[in-house]
Amino acid sequence: MAGTRTTELQAVNTMLSAVGEPPINNLEGNKNADAAIARNILTEISREIQAMGWHFNSQNKVKFTPDSSSKEIALAENIVRVDLDDTLNNTSTSTDQRDITQRGPKLFDRTNNTYEFTKDVTARVVYVLDWDELPEPVRRYVTVKSARVFQDRMVGSERHHSFSKEDEVRAFALLKEFEGETSDTSIFDNYDVYRIVARHDTTGRII
Repeated sequence: MAGTRTTELQAVNTMLSAVGEPPINNLEGNKNADAAIARNILTEISREIQAMGWHFNSQNKVKFTPDSSSKEIALAENIVRVDLDDTLNNTSTSTDQRDITQRGPKLFDRTNNTYEFTKDVTARVVYVLDWDELPEPVRRYVTVKSARVFQDRMVGSERHHSFSKEDEVRAFALLKEFEGETSDTSIFDNYDVYRIVARHDTTGRII
């Protein structure tokens, strides 16, 4: 149906059509080498785009609790970015000044040079979602960009590349429009602006 969302199979077939290959009927158990390459590229581009962090795959104020025995904080496999916000990790009298980063599947405290934590950490998290969880504008952009990359790697025709690049620019514009309409962002979401507005007194409390 015309009104349904783009399936992963449809995305792969769009990529195959970009190099003049016939469509396939299913993804699982298919022995078509070009289809397998196309699906791998689709996954690669989807991960790349989602890692940028968008409203649809981000979540604020996610609390991580250290393991009771190891004191380490393990991260789920689909987490690709953890952005620590010290204003969310304040106590009533001080600001959390630890430099915390993601290292592989765990959080790492660079300030104290350790994987061990003695208290919870709250952060903004970016996830990589499965294809079926993606909004349609995201699916469209991932499909078009994947088709262009697939065509470049398999054929490398400059004429086809120029045509696909125009499609990619239009699809990205629609994605940005979708992001703007759904995220309800303001200038106060910018850290530099927030840092000026949310000043701290000598005790570390926000004033």
